[in-house]
Amino acid sequence: MRAVPISAAALLGAMLLSACSASSPADFDRRMATFVAGPEIQLVSSLGVPHQVYEVEGRRFLRYDLSSGATAPSISPSIGFGFGGGSWGHGGGVGTGIGFGFGGAGVPAEPCVVTFEVRDGRVLNFERQGEGCR
Repeated sequence: MRAVPISAAALLGAMLLSACSASSPADFDRRMATFVAGPEIQLVSSLGVPHQVYEVEGRRFLRYDLSSGATAPSISPSIGFGFGGGSWGHGGGVGTGIGFGFGGAGVPAEPCVVTFEVRDGRVLNFERQGEGCR
């Protein structure tokens, strides 16, 4: 039996796929939890101006829409064809190839809305909604 060598392109593709894997909702929660018990100004300076601010019975809520609206890049298989000509009429050829394309239309970004509760200038807690909170 003959061993099949792993090509550099296949190895690079596997590395790209593992590098592009999304973080988990638990990772997202850990990042957002760093704001809890901290000052409101730190939250706003880190995440920017909230998309919506509202107050109810002395409680203040800051809502952030963290959905990018842009499409995520896609990795998809592709097939290429090439034709070549030699110099001064010598040589030439036809080639084909199979590879992976990076970019393209992608898929729509998933929504992510995070609401922080603030009281007396301190972040008390947060709540997230949406599959895009990763």
